Amino acid sequence: MKISACLLVVILPVCCYGHWKELLDETLTTLAKRLEDAQMMDDILYKQEKSTFENCGSSSDPIDLVSLSVQPDPIKVPGNITVSFSGKLSTDITAPIAVSIVVEAQFVFWIHVLSKEIPDVCSMLPSGSCPPVLVKAGIPCHCPFKAGSYSSPSLTIPLPAVHSYIPPFTTIRVQVKLTHNGKELGCYSLTTGITSG
Repeated sequence: MKISACLLVVILPVCCYGHWKELLDETLTTLAKRLEDAQMMDDILYKQEKSTFENCGSSSDPIDLVSLSVQPDPIKVPGNITVSFSGKLSTDITAPIAVSIVVEAQFVFWIHVLSKEIPDVCSMLPSGSCPPVLVKAGIPCHCPFKAGSYSSPSLTIPLPAVHSYIPPFTTIRVQVKLTHNGKELGCYSLTTGITSG
């Protein structure tokens, strides 16, 4: 995952849980609605055996992900996920940081589930003191993100229950693209499994 995206995954749940929960609720609810007609299709659902991530940007992007861990694998809904990462920023990343999120689910082919545009994620982050868990790890909780190396602590994020049908196992792909004034900062794609119950 691009390091800026990873930083946001760690920072948003800690500092802006209301925004984070709203995005999770919308994503999981939309996914469930799109899959309601799939109750008879469980046998043809593509089953991702292990989570994979890839750089969907350019090698010249200023962001380099060294490692990413998402547990459990597959992800259970409802439940908790634990995320940690390490990576490097070759340059300072300043506001505005626009984030584009695309979620797809795979049957025989990929189907679109959700698209979300955040014009400037910096405006969602606090301007005051950072939570102790981030301070201890040396991770900033507001823009700009300074050039350097970052390693996150393991952070547990609750996933809400969804009151709609989700097949016993669904493979999803989440792509996160970050830009600054139209210039791509990085792009990351995570393909993982989601289990219900």
